[in-house]
Amino acid sequence: MYKVLFAEDELLVRLGLQSSIPWSKYEMEVVALAENGLEAYKLFEEIHPDILITDLRMEGMDGLELVKRVREVDKECAIVVISCLNDFETLRKLIPYNINAYVLKASISIDEVCGVLAQTKSYLKSIGRTAKNNKEDSEKLEEKISKYLMGDVSGNIEENLDYLEHLLLFSLEDGNKDKINDLAMEFIYELVNRQIPGEILVPLKDKEFCVFYKSTEKNMQERIKRINSSIGDFLGVSFKITHSSRRREESLKDWFDRAYVQQYEINIDESSGKALIQKSIEYMQAHYREALSLTDISRTIGLSVSYFSYLFKQETGKNYIEYLNEIRLLATMRDLKNTDEKIVVVAQKHGFQNLEYFSRYFKKKTGESPARWRKLNR
Repeated sequence: MYKVLFAEDELLVRLGLQSSIPWSKYEMEVVALAENGLEAYKLFEEIHPDILITDLRMEGMDGLELVKRVREVDKECAIVVISCLNDFETLRKLIPYNINAYVLKASISIDEVCGVLAQTKSYLKSIGRTAKNNKEDSEKLEEKISKYLMGDVSGNIEENLDYLEHLLLFSLEDGNKDKINDLAMEFIYELVNRQIPGEILVPLKDKEFCVFYKSTEKNMQERIKRINSSIGDFLGVSFKITHSSRRREESLKDWFDRAYVQQYEINIDESSGKALIQKSIEYMQAHYREALSLTDISRTIGLSVSYFSYLFKQETGKNYIEYLNEIRLLATMRDLKNTDEKIVVVAQKHGFQNLEYFSRYFKKKTGESPARWRKLNR
């Protein structure tokens, strides 16, 4: 995707254009938003976008100065100016900086913006600037963490995240979830970004999200109050917010699960917890050949995904995916030893659909490749 940096001091304009434009149609993605020129230039230096969309009237550094400084470091980046100004002198000042398009706010329309984006894409292709389409490489850290916390991916993404020390978990009452839409959530994320700089904001599901950050910011309680006050004023809802500090050597997943239990004040006694986990293990042993996700098993047991994950780790000492893969591995090893079926057939029959992952996992657990292990154990 072509990376887009959008600099605009009016919040509703930023959110409106970000959510209403089919960016992916033009192989584009808005990777950063800025509310003034100084913030925009700092982001430009960090992310090196392919496209800059900017207003002219902004605090700190106006759009004209931003364009001038951008052109000093990048002669080819596409620049689109969106402004309420409509005068010859402004246009004349922009001429030396090779502006790709100039759009007036007073007459702006989705069709006009889409036309500008189509022209911008053609320009970038003409100068040999190609979009990066590798989904795995372009996936944001926040998206990877979200999938990890929700149990949608196996493996460990925690490398280089051990500096995070504090967590805020935001959730709504069930009755309030239908009162706000995705655009409202973008507005909320923007408010949080302003109040807690340098954080990692991770969207979860059902209009929940969490914020990880390094150290306690000054007046954090006041910041949280301002966030909820602004949300209440604009949207008429308020979030329950739980703060949690990370324990020494605690994994991101275990930390999140602990905060989730604290947030919802879940209390299952020890005997009930053991019974539920035993029931889940029996279900896993009966259905491990299927694509059995964490969401599937938690729904079957009647617990939330996060709390089931927390309770399972507490009772077994292992993560759900780890435990499920061990069940699959033992079944696979039995068939490799006692049948002549092809390795790929055996692996898929017992739930390992990603064969590259299966081979790596098998060797990690046994010290041998599947083929060599079979040969040594026949």
